[in-house]
Amino acid sequence: MNSLDSKVAIITGGASGIGKAVAEVFAESRITGLVIVDINGDAAEQVAADIQAKSDTQAIAVAADVSDGAQVDAMVTRSVERFKRIDILVNNAGIAPVVRWADVTEANWRHVLDINLNSVFLCTLTVLPIMKRQQSGRIVNMSSAGAFLGSICAHPAYGASKAAMIAMTKSVAKEFATDGILVNAIAPGSIDTPLADSFGEAQKESFRQASPMKRQGTARELADAVWYLVSDRSTYVTGATLHVNGASLLV
Repeated sequence: MNSLDSKVAIITGGASGIGKAVAEVFAESRITGLVIVDINGDAAEQVAADIQAKSDTQAIAVAADVSDGAQVDAMVTRSVERFKRIDILVNNAGIAPVVRWADVTEANWRHVLDINLNSVFLCTLTVLPIMKRQQSGRIVNMSSAGAFLGSICAHPAYGASKAAMIAMTKSVAKEFATDGILVNAIAPGSIDTPLADSFGEAQKESFRQASPMKRQGTARELADAVWYLVSDRSTYVTGATLHVNGASLLV
């Protein structure tokens, strides 16, 4: 695996599931610095401690609600103070509450959009000036097959937020391509994580059956896809959406 030596990455939602797996893969690639961001500060601290115990990577944890602009500003400021640069942003934080249309309200609609979409906007907006000064950077946004299929079993705002994320990815990619900043999205299918567990076993089985491979993906398989997009193996890839779904959605 190519080295990420000298690079610094921020991973939101980094305390569990896909985000944690991304942090572990980056550490295996000898990344210099990791910022594990999560609303669960204790869990983020544990991930950072585990990474430092197993590798030479310097990892810090930041407890933050990334749907709040002030907290995002503070998180990025702390990251730059600690590591002096930001090379990679993985916008992974998200929620997928099971809410049917009959139970949708303005409040719970806005809550999903705030966490899934506005957090991506806020984190991206805050790191872009740093990456532009460096004339280099990689941003990976964690979308979903739900952007193409609708929310399936989650809140209707889930699919809407993930589809809008892809449109934002394209916009940022076009604007900053000449600044050496590559921006891409990943659209996972069903991945075996605590988030998927919240849907219940019957729904997880339907996800498994929807894939010709008859299984869910693993967090590690998603993390390897993220690694590709931030590595020097993808230097002509920007504005793209990489589908990682075991052929459950063929686009």
